[in-house]
Formats: sequence, structure tokens, C-alpha cells
Amino acid sequence: MMQRIILNEKYTLSFEPLGNRVRLIILEVDVELVCRKETIKNLTNFLLKNEEKIFKGRLQLYKHQNIIEVILKGKPIAIFSVKKLIAVLNNLRQSIS
Repeated sequence: MMQRIILNEKYTLSFEPLGNRVRLIILEVDVELVCRKETIKNLTNFLLKNEEKIFKGRLQLYKHQNIIEVILKGKPIAIFSVKKLIAVLNNLRQSIS
């Protein structure tokens, strides 16, 4: 089951389960701009540990205390709370169990 975080009026961050991995997709309206495949475990470790950044390349997530900043092609496009990402990961874990 796909999960979504609406970033702003222009962008959405979608999470599509792929077995033990998750495909993170930045959508502009319904057009896929970038995607990244990652494990739920690595995303959880990013949230729980003192890591400030996850991913390299066109899609990057930066953690600043309780806020996640989304970087698309080197430019910040949105922020959302760490709690939102935790809720999405919990829902994904339940859907793949």
C-alpha cells in the first residue's frame, strides 16, 4: 500500500513498498521527477541516529532536529516533521508483515 506525504501545493513524496525495500518518489502533480530505493531499516536508522543526511544524487533528505528537509536536484523544495516520516515507516512495516 503506497503512503504519501504532501510536501506543498506542488510536490508529493510517495513511498511504494518493494518487498523489504521502499521506493521513494517525488511527484510534481502526477509526474514522477525522481525516485530512490532504500530499505525501511536504513530510513529508520537515519531517523534514530545522529545522521544528518541520507542519499546522494538528485533526491536527498536532511534532518534538522525534528524537521526533514527535502532537497531535489540540489535545491530545497519542502520540509516536514520527523513524526510524519515515522508514521509512514510504521504503516509500511505493517503492510509488508
